[in-house]
Amino acid sequence: MAIDWDTYRKIRQLFLVEGQSIRAISRQLNVSRKTVRKYCRGGVLPNARKIADRPAPLYRKVKSEIIRLLEENNTLPKKQRLNARNIWEYLQSEKGIAIAQSTVRRYVRELREHHPEVFLPLEHEPGEAMQFDWGDMSAVIAGDKITVSVFCAVLPHCGALCAFIYPDKSTLSFLHGHIQSFEFFGGVARHCIYDNLKTAVKKGSGKNAVKQTNFIRLEAHYGFEAVFCNVASGWEKSNVENAVAIVRRIAFTPMPRVDSFEELQNHITNRCLHYAQTHTISGHEQSIRDALEQERKTLFPLPDVRLDTGFTYTALVHPDLTVRHEGTRYSVPRHLVGKEVTLCLSPFHLTVFYKGREVFQHDRAMKKQDHRYVLEHYLEILDRKPRAVEQAIPLKRGIMPEECKEFLRLCREPEAKQQLVQILLLGSKVERAKLLWAIRQANNTRNPNLSLVKLYLELEEPGPQRNELEVRHKSLTAYDELLQEGAANHEPEPM
Repeated sequence: MAIDWDTYRKIRQLFLVEGQSIRAISRQLNVSRKTVRKYCRGGVLPNARKIADRPAPLYRKVKSEIIRLLEENNTLPKKQRLNARNIWEYLQSEKGIAIAQSTVRRYVRELREHHPEVFLPLEHEPGEAMQFDWGDMSAVIAGDKITVSVFCAVLPHCGALCAFIYPDKSTLSFLHGHIQSFEFFGGVARHCIYDNLKTAVKKGSGKNAVKQTNFIRLEAHYGFEAVFCNVASGWEKSNVENAVAIVRRIAFTPMPRVDSFEELQNHITNRCLHYAQTHTISGHEQSIRDALEQERKTLFPLPDVRLDTGFTYTALVHPDLTVRHEGTRYSVPRHLVGKEVTLCLSPFHLTVFYKGREVFQHDRAMKKQDHRYVLEHYLEILDRKPRAVEQAIPLKRGIMPEECKEFLRLCREPEAKQQLVQILLLGSKVERAKLLWAIRQANNTRNPNLSLVKLYLELEEPGPQRNELEVRHKSLTAYDELLQEGAANHEPEPM
């Protein structure tokens, strides 16, 4: 029997205050003893609806399957994770369960609410940990908008951060970024914390991660212990997640415009240093810079020898005077055609060695098919085949000094390219610096040519100009003596 709140109040007062029995309360209020027994101890409220425990065979049938799919979701990349619709389609097509999509959506929502992810806030001791991660950011370099890979590192205790740019996220860049970070901080932490990056982990994740061979070398040489996060557990390295966002804000907003990767790196380093000087971590009294100075004392010292992270390959020099690497051609001197050379790679350079001696160093191409033809490597061939000069790629878009590019732009002679070849061949007889000076002087006339360059080569290169004129004063003592002698010779005769 349902009662109103006034009757409920009377039952509670008679039972608690006056201590009457259930029989007496039933007689006085004219309600059944069963009703009084139900409400007298306050276990049930008036008008409370009892939710029936209805059987749900369909829910029990799909619950375990939905939970399994949601757990698998945590191990998948974000773009490959299943949503409620995908789960509904899977249950229908793979399991043959006839169920409405709205029902699956409700079950998924309820199960996610009952199985939320939880985590503990973390605090690191000085020198205990470094965290590393990659970020993608955009910059305008030499007039082209380029997406660069930014390797970020942070010391969670003091909040100091650094960032280094690379053309890609290769193993070479990954290892080089570590060494740069260790040298920036002035030491190595006891633990280095990572996502499950392919450049560090062959397979597995977390405690079950199997490390890459090159990463094991880095770990051994610098003496740290690598710690890999569990899948989809970004909070385990939340400091570096924040560091990537900070670098994007302080160094890439607004988008920087620079002439080279080196200039962009200097810009980023300066912004990180300025951030350390002007910011304080919550709960710390010192600035990040001062806290870093204190934490440096607790870091492992750097090894005596820097680890060489460069990769080496052997390559054959083709008849077009080039070696091939990752689809890009790099030119070498003519005498190496048909020979096997060694290529030593760093993130920004490709160095060619022959029989242990360095032959030439190229800047690595930042884009595919950006072939690197150095004009000077082709001078002898161009001299022997003058009719090929106009169509020669090394002259059209090859690598040459800026003075040579300016000469081609300004020269009005019909055979400007042929004249440039003849000018560069003079480099076998004169020093390179003097030859480039002569080309600059000819360019200053706004109508350069071969004869004009030769004329300037016959002149001595002028020395540095002085800003002030030096006036040297002659001694006038001799003139004083002459005046005195003249005065003596012309003394007036006595009267």
